[in-house]
Amino acid sequence: MSTIPEPLKIQIISVVAQNLNIEEIDILGRHLDPKFKAHLLSGEPFGITLRPDQAARTLVKHFDSRGLLTNILSLLVHMHSYQDASIIGRVASLQGLDTVLQNLGTMGLKFDPMTGTLVEARDDDSVNWGFLKEGEVYHFCHLSIDIAGNSQLQIKYPKSEIEVVYNNFYTMLKRIVKEHNGQVWNWAGDGGIVTFYLGDKVQDAVFCALELQLQLVLFNLSRSRNRFDEPLRLRIAAHDGLTVYKENKGTILSEAINYVAHLEKGGTPVHSVSISKSVYGNLQPRLQAIFKHMGVFENIEYYNASTMLDWMKVAE
Repeated sequence: MSTIPEPLKIQIISVVAQNLNIEEIDILGRHLDPKFKAHLLSGEPFGITLRPDQAARTLVKHFDSRGLLTNILSLLVHMHSYQDASIIGRVASLQGLDTVLQNLGTMGLKFDPMTGTLVEARDDDSVNWGFLKEGEVYHFCHLSIDIAGNSQLQIKYPKSEIEVVYNNFYTMLKRIVKEHNGQVWNWAGDGGIVTFYLGDKVQDAVFCALELQLQLVLFNLSRSRNRFDEPLRLRIAAHDGLTVYKENKGTILSEAINYVAHLEKGGTPVHSVSISKSVYGNLQPRLQAIFKHMGVFENIEYYNASTMLDWMKVAE
């Protein structure tokens, strides 16, 4: 797949116009077409000075018509991500380009800057959304998810039954996480960290957490999916903050991840979702309304919403 959706073409025009001058746009274009000159191709009289937005629009239209717009995007990514000064003669950090790449992710696409192509994101793609860089700091929203009472379940049920039920649950979890633009960063069988970065990451994370708890009700009612004589019980917590990205997810440490893991284990009842104050503050009012203020956990205010039904109540 190599076609860039129309809304993203407009965003690319904006990125080019805001960050490059007319001469630099011409230089960029000549990497692919030695005769490229925005003013000439725009059709504007030479007595009139071309504006950057006109030049950017001409650039995008010209190379899109030739099927080379992804090649232009590849040049922009190399300029921005690798601080490549050879393309236009200077190092350029392109404001707005990360948003373009994020929006590709929300459309189920992944950009490969090495090949200059767009491909459909796959479940087994490296969980960096195609553009996160090793050692860079990003603002993520994390979920900490845990199947409560795992030790007791391991004692009560055969290993083969445990594997079937846990695999069924993980299949459901991956589907719901993907639908909400998240990525499973690590999973240990009975719990792990799920992370959100694309789009409205905080809203997506909370909706994902709530949907997991609500879908778990149906999961538990299905004997084919939950073979236990009791419901699976989840604790989920959400918190956002800065985190240094690493390709080896097991080595990622941050205050945000530490806090969300602690909040899930120490401040979250089963069949519920706890969220930090910063997460709560970024939710729409309708969503805020279902959360109750619980107090302070490790010096941060937090809120909780329960999805408990009476039949789920079993001894801890």
